[in-house]
Amino acid sequence: MKIVIKLNSFVLKIFGFALIILLLLAFPVSAEYYQSGLIDFIQSNHQITVPIFSPTAEISLRAEKDTVLIAAGAENLKLEAGKEYYITQGEINLQQPELKSGWGVQIMASSTAENASQFKNQVEIDFEEQIIVKEEEGLFKVLAGAFNEREQAEAFQQKLQQAGYNGWIREIKIKNQDTDPQQKAENQQVQPYNQEVGEGLNFYNDAGEKIRAAHVFKIRGQFKVEDRKMQGEFQFGPIGNSVLFSYKTNLEEMTAYLLQSSFNAGAPVEALKAQSILYRTSLLYQLEVQGARLENFNKLAFGRLSPVFKEAVAATSGQVLTRDKEFYYNSDFSLKEINSPRAGIVPLAQADYNFQEIIEYYYDRAEIAELTELIDSELKFTARINRGLNFKEIRQKSWAGPRVITVVDYDLSVDELNLKPVLAQGVVPGREDLGDIIRDHSALAGVNGGYFHYSGRPLGLLYLDGTLVSEPLYQRTALLIAQDKELSFAQVDWEGELLITDLSRSFKINGVNRSVHADEAVVFNSYYGARMPALSKGYYDLVIRSGKILGTETEPGAETPIPPDGFVVRVGSERRDLIYLTPELKNQRVKINNKFSPDLEEKNIIYAVGGGPRLLKNGEIKITGKQEKFQPDILNGRAPRTALGLTADNHLLMLTIDGRQEKLSIGMSLEETAKILRELGAVEAMNLDGGASARMVIRGFTMNRPSADRLISNGVIVNRED
Repeated sequence: MKIVIKLNSFVLKIFGFALIILLLLAFPVSAEYYQSGLIDFIQSNHQITVPIFSPTAEISLRAEKDTVLIAAGAENLKLEAGKEYYITQGEINLQQPELKSGWGVQIMASSTAENASQFKNQVEIDFEEQIIVKEEEGLFKVLAGAFNEREQAEAFQQKLQQAGYNGWIREIKIKNQDTDPQQKAENQQVQPYNQEVGEGLNFYNDAGEKIRAAHVFKIRGQFKVEDRKMQGEFQFGPIGNSVLFSYKTNLEEMTAYLLQSSFNAGAPVEALKAQSILYRTSLLYQLEVQGARLENFNKLAFGRLSPVFKEAVAATSGQVLTRDKEFYYNSDFSLKEINSPRAGIVPLAQADYNFQEIIEYYYDRAEIAELTELIDSELKFTARINRGLNFKEIRQKSWAGPRVITVVDYDLSVDELNLKPVLAQGVVPGREDLGDIIRDHSALAGVNGGYFHYSGRPLGLLYLDGTLVSEPLYQRTALLIAQDKELSFAQVDWEGELLITDLSRSFKINGVNRSVHADEAVVFNSYYGARMPALSKGYYDLVIRSGKILGTETEPGAETPIPPDGFVVRVGSERRDLIYLTPELKNQRVKINNKFSPDLEEKNIIYAVGGGPRLLKNGEIKITGKQEKFQPDILNGRAPRTALGLTADNHLLMLTIDGRQEKLSIGMSLEETAKILRELGAVEAMNLDGGASARMVIRGFTMNRPSADRLISNGVIVNRED
């Protein structure tokens, strides 16, 4: 019989999931801002790859000043200035190229290699042409240029003289470029960038010795690649059977490089700000079309960025043009290409137009928007769970990444439904799967509750049927449920008192159902279980039943029974005030006074569960994380979240946000969680435990996608009224 029941349950689950999938498919995905290319870019951690050359089988590199090779798992290697190095996926071929007669300009000769090298480095700052040091007849000679024709060398000699370098034309040996045209075309054939990433690279010195092997190499400093000067940090990576030489950057830095390519450093600041917004918007189109690897930008002077342009970009960081809830390039073709600035931008700035006015002048009906605030949001799925209880799933695409939000909307005016917190397995030192908690209580829906110790002990307020299960922690925000089902959020404080009525004596109680420090007294009630944890030496257990002290247990290792109609007070070894009074306590009548702020009895509260921090108060974002002494791992960054929100029309929103899953959902910060709750209509809201605990179960089905499996201590459920 059990096997049949399990099989039927399994079939029902499969049918339920299939129905959900079919309903999900009925809601097509459509995005206004973010489509596939931008999503690719966002998921690459907002990193842009700009190929400097087309991929090639082998790349030669000439080290210059402070050139450093960086590879994962190895120490940085300083490369020797003036030496050639080679990067490839396979073996290298150091066959010397065929040489022929050509022409150059000798501009210096020295008896030491050091002087010649320093002079060469100075000339390279001013000229892109080949500059080499050649040892002849005991002298080190600096030769500039490599030309097929003497006339070309003469023209270059004049440029050198204008720059202050004197020299004379002489015959030199240069590489023979007269290869077979068809073979040359094959060698230079551009390889597509969408080919698969290769296995790894090898790094060789000029003697053909392999000195490093890694998947990716980074080169930092000043160096030459294929006779082109480079400065900064660049990357070599495998692609297909070739090597891709590229520069890694981000949207803001790339925008600054484009500004630098179009303006001189003395351009008006407002013109630079306006153009930075236009370039940033145009770059979004390039990223949309090409993904995170951008072509046709290899002539930008990467590594040599003036602070003027960086500051102009920073002043408008993240600002783009939009119109009709789309990026402006979707409506205006001129922003689909990286064009030169409009001729009138500088004159307008000189005429005291600010950057907003310049953009308004040229781009009709455009709006300047913040990228971080642009979100594509769609209702992916909605369903009725019960009268007054509805579910919906919201999918969002944001500049930070995708987000999946699940919501249970509970109409608090529906009498047949009931909301309450529940304890896993009904006892404090225990944990349970939320799905099992839902089934144990025959609940319609539920989410995880407050924070807890790994043992299952709640960390914060838990108040069930008027009984304190766990005391508040740091006055953190809690959900309060009154006898008449009215809900509220409040920061709750507590003081406990053991009152010995016949002696008119009272003693401080430090906690409930938790471990006891030497200077504490802690109450253990039936929610802890049938027995106390083993007694430590020097500790005392006061056993109270029906309001009277039955006796004292002092035997180390004893597991004192907890009366079902009473409680036990465990007294620490340093609580002399209680220990000295022990001989007088037997048969004394006692009472526990719980002093709450706000007063739970006065507010007729029967259930409460702590969490925190507060997210919304009176419709405004109010995050009380520091006040409630939360750790940075909860306060900072994006994570899976569970939260509760109350709307103005008396609905409770139980919300989960998936996270830590880059392609599905990145999670939300506390502020983002507050914003989405406010957008959904909440005016009051609080956070609950999140991370791997964040989970929503409806009729036995997990409706969100938790980042990991986790058993929890307590939950918040909705069931039908008994």
